[in-house]
Amino acid sequence: MYYYIVIKMVVRIQDEKFLIDRLREDVEQCDKDSILLIGGHFPLLYTENGAVESVDLWGEFSRYTLELACQVGGFARDLGKEIKFVFFVDDHSYEDWDLLKKREKIKQRRGLYKERSGEDAKLMGVYRNIMSRHGFSESDVLRQDQGKVGREDCLYFSEKVLRASERGIENTCAREYVEFLGDIRYFDNAATHLVSFIPQRCRGHVCDIALDEELEGISANHVFMETTPGVSRKDIYDFGRGVLYRKD
Repeated sequence: MYYYIVIKMVVRIQDEKFLIDRLREDVEQCDKDSILLIGGHFPLLYTENGAVESVDLWGEFSRYTLELACQVGGFARDLGKEIKFVFFVDDHSYEDWDLLKKREKIKQRRGLYKERSGEDAKLMGVYRNIMSRHGFSESDVLRQDQGKVGREDCLYFSEKVLRASERGIENTCAREYVEFLGDIRYFDNAATHLVSFIPQRCRGHVCDIALDEELEGISANHVFMETTPGVSRKDIYDFGRGVLYRKD
């Protein structure tokens, strides 16, 4: 049985155990003392009752990638490495899904980010449960200074804030990624290995622009996965879709 198929610089992996073993091997062999894990990425929906952390909108992507990140993080922790998790929030893609006025969406977004900011801020229950099963908590989460009062240490990284960067990169997806990884407060290239789980639709922008043109010499693994509603983690492997993997 073939577990992976090479596609240019990207590998298609069609077996979960093979994927986890590959990521663990890369973590063990990297010469970095800290591991940064981007997982659990989810979209924000704006409703009449407030902003909703929609961890189920992208099928199992959000929960599953956090679980994978925790598995890799647990392995790295046992090796004596420092671990930090990062939660990206897509707070822009679904702004036109409803009839709410712009100022109401801004108010909802501001309220959610303030709720998830501060020393005593907690993650939503489902994420806290996933992390606690692996021995992690909010203290292991990297926080974003969103440049707003009451949001100086948010558990979430706002894509809108990252995209507001003045970097001269036309593609917004690549620009936000470079803005994050180019900020020494969040990513120390000399000391840190990155393991990043990203929606598959972003692969071209992240690989072709961010990784190949803007971010040279980083130590990283990227896993690109489907975000199709209704597709389970079992479906991803059973029907041969697999995930796309890249090592830098």
